[in-house]
Amino acid sequence: MLRFNLLLFCLLCLFLKTSAQRQNTYFLKDDGRYVNQADSADYIRHVIEPARGSDLYRIKEYYPDGTRKSEGLSSKINPPLYEGVLTTFFPNGNIKGVSTYLKGQPIDTTTCYYPDGKLYSIQVYKAVAKPVKGLPRQEHEVEILTVKDTAGKDRVRNGNGDYIGYDSDFKEITETGKIKNGKQDGIWTGKIKDNFSRYTEIYADGKLISGESTDEKNISYKYTESRRQPAFKGGINKFYNYLTGHTRYPPSCSKYGIQGVAIVRFVVEKDGTLTDIKVLNTIHPDLAAEAIRVMSHSPKWEPGIWKGKAVRVSYNVPLSFNL
Repeated sequence: MLRFNLLLFCLLCLFLKTSAQRQNTYFLKDDGRYVNQADSADYIRHVIEPARGSDLYRIKEYYPDGTRKSEGLSSKINPPLYEGVLTTFFPNGNIKGVSTYLKGQPIDTTTCYYPDGKLYSIQVYKAVAKPVKGLPRQEHEVEILTVKDTAGKDRVRNGNGDYIGYDSDFKEITETGKIKNGKQDGIWTGKIKDNFSRYTEIYADGKLISGESTDEKNISYKYTESRRQPAFKGGINKFYNYLTGHTRYPPSCSKYGIQGVAIVRFVVEKDGTLTDIKVLNTIHPDLAAEAIRVMSHSPKWEPGIWKGKAVRVSYNVPLSFNL
């Protein structure tokens, strides 16, 4: 009996060891920056290897006190490229939103809630292919079908009414305007909480006609495009040409056939220079060092624009090292 129990115990330990699923853990700030310790993080991300029969990683994020922040599936380890349903949660544990993703882009219906659990809004995302100068991205048309106030009263019903938007924790109103047939229409006003800027925009059938923002120094900026992502000057092909002409394959890696893809994160400053350059994933140290070096020597980019004003923007690019 003793030998049998010992054998059973060993087999159980072997089973637990082989069935335990590996995971990567990351510590992040709310602005997307990675930090080294949990004590300085705003939330923690666990990336768990795919379950049997799936090729999607399970992404689970938590607030510092252990409360769930989000749950979803991703086709990439880091940063996530969400696929399927993504559920987010408030710090009090209530559901914040439920969305559906395809290749990292929202599709179909997104439902959002107030912190007390009451329905806030229902929106529908429709993908529209639209080339943007610089690195390619996907644009979406959004139809706003339902918006309710904190008392549960309809503000937008069946795609028509008066929209009210909040900051991320629903403590302050940041935007108001008309919704007609699910789209923005007429005059919209709002404020940008972090820098005290205010703006007024005019829409027609969901399209921005013109806008003007005023910053904390009372300087005004006129624009016809609300947001523009940073871009390498000259476009994506020139960016690839720059990488081809300036990347030096580390001899220590080429000698032993070491390859890899470095996910590089950096900040495009207001003047287009690149700062805070880091490699997010785990690859050979010499490949990581070369990725950082080549990006640190990059020419200036075209900065990101928000409400007519240049802003600092965090950006990720994959750099492939192939022999």
